[in-house]
Amino acid sequence: MKTDINLKLNEIFGNNIKYFRFKKRYSQEQLAELANLSVTYISQLELGYHMPSFTSLEKLAKSLNVEPYEFFVKHNFKKLPSRIDMNI
Repeated sequence: MKTDINLKLNEIFGNNIKYFRFKKRYSQEQLAELANLSVTYISQLELGYHMPSFTSLEKLAKSLNVEPYEFFVKHNFKKLPSRIDMNI
C-alpha cells in the first residue's frame, strides 16, 4: 500500500491540480476550456499519467490563479472525492 511519503512528483502534481480545481469549483471541462487544453489531458494530469509542458503549466496556473510552483508542493490532503458537487 502506498503512503503519502512515497508519492511521486507526477502524483503530487496531479493531486494539486485536482485540489486547486475543486477549490475553484471547476469541473474538468471548465478547467480544460479556461486553459485551452483537452478534458482528457486534464484527467490524465490529475491521475498522474503525464507531466505538463511549461506552456501547459503556465496555462493551468493562470486558469487556477496559482503560482506554478504550488503544483509541486507536497500537501497532506485528505482523499479528494472523485467528482465535485457543483450544487453546493
